[in-house]
Amino acid sequence: MQHVFIVGSKSLGAYGGYETFVYKLTEYHQNNEKIKYHVACKANGDGCMDESKLEGVTKISDSEFEFQNAHCFKIPVLNIGSAVAIYYDVVALKYCCKYIEKNGIQNPIVYILACRIGPFIGHFYKKIHKLGGKVYLNPDGAGVIIGTQNMEVAA
Repeated sequence: MQHVFIVGSKSLGAYGGYETFVYKLTEYHQNNEKIKYHVACKANGDGCMDESKLEGVTKISDSEFEFQNAHCFKIPVLNIGSAVAIYYDVVALKYCCKYIEKNGIQNPIVYILACRIGPFIGHFYKKIHKLGGKVYLNPDGAGVIIGTQNMEVAA
C-alpha cells in the first residue's frame, strides 16, 4: 500500500482551492486498497476543519478521523497573525514524520500543496528522505524553496 501524506489544505470540503482538490482526490480513491491518504487539517482558526459537517466520518480521537478512507489529523494552530500558515505547515510536517516513524511506514510520499516554509523545507526533506520517503511540492509553491537540492516537484 502506498501511503501519501498531504500538507497544505486547511480542511476537506467546499472551502475552495486546495480543500476542494483534496476532497475530490480522496473521494475518487476511497475504494482503492493500494493507496492510503493522510491529510493534515487545521483544528482551529480561519478555514478550520469541521468534520461534523461531513457525512460518513469515523471519529478516531478528538484530533483524528477517517473520511473517504483517508486518515485525517487536525493540527492546532496558534493565533500568530500572518505566520500562522508557516506554523501550520511546520507542525503538520512534524506530525507526518512522527507518524511515519511510529507506524513503520515504508516508502511514504509527502505532498506539500503550498510550500510556505521556505528554508525550513530542507530539514523536513532530509528527515523524510532518511525515513525512506519522498517529498513532492506543488509547482505553485516551488518558488520558495531556492537552495534545496534533490527536491521532487510534481508536474
